[in-house]
Amino acid sequence: MEKSHFGNPSLKFATALGAIAALGPSAVDMYLPSLPEMAVDYSTSVASIQLTLTVFLLAMGLGQLLFGPVVDAFGRRRPLIAGLLLFSLSALAAGAAPTLEWLLVARFAQGIGSALTLVVIMSMVRDVTQGVQAAKLFGLLLTIQGVAPIIAPGLGGYIEAHFGWRAVMLVLAFLGALVAVNSMAVLPETLPMQKREPLNMRLAIRTYARIAKDGRFLRPALALSAVFFFLFAYVGGATFVYQKEYGLPAAQFGTLFGATGIAILIGAVVATRLVGKYGLARMATTGAFCIFAGSVMAYGAAVSGSSLYWLAAGVAIALLGLGIAETSLMTLVMSSQTTALGSTAALLGAFQLGISAFATPLTGWASSYGATAWCAFLIVCAVMVGALTYVSVREGRAEHITALNH
Repeated sequence: MEKSHFGNPSLKFATALGAIAALGPSAVDMYLPSLPEMAVDYSTSVASIQLTLTVFLLAMGLGQLLFGPVVDAFGRRRPLIAGLLLFSLSALAAGAAPTLEWLLVARFAQGIGSALTLVVIMSMVRDVTQGVQAAKLFGLLLTIQGVAPIIAPGLGGYIEAHFGWRAVMLVLAFLGALVAVNSMAVLPETLPMQKREPLNMRLAIRTYARIAKDGRFLRPALALSAVFFFLFAYVGGATFVYQKEYGLPAAQFGTLFGATGIAILIGAVVATRLVGKYGLARMATTGAFCIFAGSVMAYGAAVSGSSLYWLAAGVAIALLGLGIAETSLMTLVMSSQTTALGSTAALLGAFQLGISAFATPLTGWASSYGATAWCAFLIVCAVMVGALTYVSVREGRAEHITALNH
């Protein structure tokens, strides 16, 4: 496999990519404490307000299919700046939305902007690294990105309590603009002209079909999609279970949500440090086991009527496993291809977020029956993660994983 002409990427490079990657989670997590207030503001149901999350995820997932060929044809830098500008402008529109319909349109546009930025940064990682080095950069990227779920809910809860939910959207617009300025100053173009592919949508469809039929891509991509499905099953349910059933105020919810989110950060660090020693297959399997064990613990706490903090402890164990599994599986997916890396990243994003978007309505239904039903749903999701991860590493071990670890 050809070595990158960039050498080992710098911490500044990785930090800039991490800041971009953090925008999407921030656009999800920062406004979670505001969902009950938004339902009151628009005189609508909780399920209707959850559509603002569903359309964002669908746009962020399916939009990547469109942008994969674009970033392979036009490079990384210009599409990245365009995506960041769209993110900021649509956040401003969301903050000013007079009706729920306008808010849904703005959130869809914000998801499109996020889609473009995600395709670019995933492609840039594979432009400059491969194998275990890619795993380490993905891990560092996820570590930096993991700060967003820790800080965003607490910050969002504080802003919502003092200034209202619309101010949260204005803060997101400012963060998008700040990241755009930093990206222009720090990030180089990583796709040389000679490696670009002509923009041809028929060719793009054939490329997507070729990648999707490749078992080395498809198996870990489905496993990673299941991991993301679990994540959004947690995100979508925690807001209402923690605040409605356990009576947490918005500000305290943000603090607890962020505290359990630290587990994802730790998991990504663990995977980054240990992947070279234990290999991708073992790390992915360990992560899947932690997701299941933590879900069972959370269910036990809900059934026994224990305090919320025991339930949150189980969730934290599951999220630790999520950080480990996400880093390992993402490396398997992105290392499965050596060409059309933008299209590979785009197809992965479409799998992840397109599938995960359906977690929010299902979670809304489960959480409406209380904490026990919600935790039972998390166990079902965890079993799905374990089964797909097992198939992924078992089938891929001989043909792919050994090569990666060398």
